[in-house]
Amino acid sequence: MKRTLLLLALFLIALASVSCAKPDYKKVVADFITANSQVRDFEVREVADTKSSAWKAVIVYTNQGAAKVPVLFLVSTDGKSIVANSMVFVENKPVFEQQLQVELGKVDFKPSELDRIVINPSGKTVVYMYTDPDCPFCTKAREKLKTYSGDYRVIVKHFPLEQLHPGATRKAVAEQAEWLKKTRKDLTKDSDVLSLAQKIVNEDMSEARRANIEGVPTYIMADGSLKQGLF
Repeated sequence: MKRTLLLLALFLIALASVSCAKPDYKKVVADFITANSQVRDFEVREVADTKSSAWKAVIVYTNQGAAKVPVLFLVSTDGKSIVANSMVFVENKPVFEQQLQVELGKVDFKPSELDRIVINPSGKTVVYMYTDPDCPFCTKAREKLKTYSGDYRVIVKHFPLEQLHPGATRKAVAEQAEWLKKTRKDLTKDSDVLSLAQKIVNEDMSEARRANIEGVPTYIMADGSLKQGLF
């Protein structure tokens, strides 16, 4: 009798443990994607907390060519409700505000750093920023970088899109020349400064083309990972 009661008690404890277990949010989302779409090339990357105890954020990356594109799923904590690629609001505020960035893959990248413009030289993580002096998005990023003091050591590379912005190459060379005047005291002739500035801009443009960069601003990490939207 005691043995039977003990086994029954153990069974009830086990049953309670199963019923109270947290859902496997990654599996819930993976099953949802498989059942409701034709997407098969994806990775359920991360489960994150939100500002609401009722919801979890599940971050999925789908492969689209060389790029990996993030998709956000919000899953109720009981695992029964899913909001795909949209947002849940509580008191008119989104429960998840993290900005997810497209991962553009990697390139075989061996950049030249000599004499390049450096922003935040004390930063620990090197990132190469390809920019066009007439690109409004580049201008916005450069404005942010004027007061930047974070983890990134930003090395500015030039990729003027002359077809979109006539005269951008000349402006890039002029910006690089101004930098050289401040940092290369051994260059006493303006002609030497301009010659080196032109060489640097040409090198940067060649690097960008080899990396198949199509737009700016584009960022390349030291390991060759392509990024957008860092600043």
